[in-house]
Amino acid sequence: NHACSSSSPNHLDSLLEPYHLLTKPLETQKDTFLDLIYRKVLSVSIPIYRMKQPSRISEDEFEFALVLVKDLTKSGKASIRKLPVEREKALDSWFIGYYWTPIVMNCNSDNEEDWEHVGWKFTAIDGKQKLSYFYSLMVNYEKEENVDGMVRIGGFKLPGWVAS
Repeated sequence: NHACSSSSPNHLDSLLEPYHLLTKPLETQKDTFLDLIYRKVLSVSIPIYRMKQPSRISEDEFEFALVLVKDLTKSGKASIRKLPVEREKALDSWFIGYYWTPIVMNCNSDNEEDWEHVGWKFTAIDGKQKLSYFYSLMVNYEKEENVDGMVRIGGFKLPGWVAS
């Protein structure tokens, strides 16, 4: 259920600039990686990571399609909230050498309970990683390869108690 519509004051597309997209693949955890597919956005081939949660974190093993970005826009950073997570769980990461923090966005500034989980911030565990941090944002995309520009930032509505 997508809570953020294009008419929302905090529309999901406000989170990123195209030049922040990471186009070179990063090393992933083998048991959570499903596939890496490419779709063109503005004539640039963008990798979309298909990942799943490991059963050790969620028995549902939810699947996600993600794009990676070096950073969020200034307004994007102002509109998200990071949710705390146990460090031990966060170290069990899709991306080797990074720990994760869920990020949520309030899609309606008039309603404090209108939050949507939009992705994760990944932070380097030590100084050995090329990036000190990056974000992964959930996306919806066209299954057909020849459809240009049909990648949309996605997410899902959270129960109000999760973000409070």
